[in-house]
Amino acid sequence: MEFAALVLDIEGTVCPISFVKETLFPYFVAKVPSIVQSSETQSDTIKDLLSQFNITDKDALSAHILGLVAADKKDPILKQLQGYVWAEGYSSGEIKAPVYPDAIDMIKRHPNVYIYSSGSVNAQKLLFGHVAGSDGSSIDINPEIKGYFDINTSGAKIDASSYSSILKDIGMADHPEQVLFLSDNPRELDAAKQVGIVTGLAIRPGNAPVPNESDYVTYTDYAKL
Repeated sequence: MEFAALVLDIEGTVCPISFVKETLFPYFVAKVPSIVQSSETQSDTIKDLLSQFNITDKDALSAHILGLVAADKKDPILKQLQGYVWAEGYSSGEIKAPVYPDAIDMIKRHPNVYIYSSGSVNAQKLLFGHVAGSDGSSIDINPEIKGYFDINTSGAKIDASSYSSILKDIGMADHPEQVLFLSDNPRELDAAKQVGIVTGLAIRPGNAPVPNESDYVTYTDYAKL
């Protein structure tokens, strides 16, 4: 079946789930103490984000932020802060995103690809703007992507209402059956399914086993999408 639109998760779907936990998170964690301690000299954006935590003691603020990361909290302020810190890593060449080659081909091939991740839209654009090429270079595939959604724009990924919002935003509210959502998280797939979206479970190396995998249409590669 050909779909009018594809909505894609990132981690565990178009790139290894280990990229976030083994590359992005450690990079951010290593930078937090120095960013907080030198907050007076940071950009206005970072100053504003830090102030939104409402913690004036710098050591306590660092501990709070690192605690959110350790607990894998989907805090909107944290996600925005991470996006700005990762921007430095991408621009310096320290970070390149290992997007699966077949995922790159799918994104280039399909005319209506959207991204929905718990990471901020800014972080999403950074990732797709600094993809590791086959020759080790950094390539930008953002021009191939039609739109981006995160927990700030659309809500939590396990809430059905979030997918209703996305359908409306992409002009597919009356035709959810023509939209495919790919994710490695069955709870997200179940939420999308509630509003009529067709779903696919991404089965990629390193992903957590899904006990009821047989309940889902699975994709080990994206050659046919």
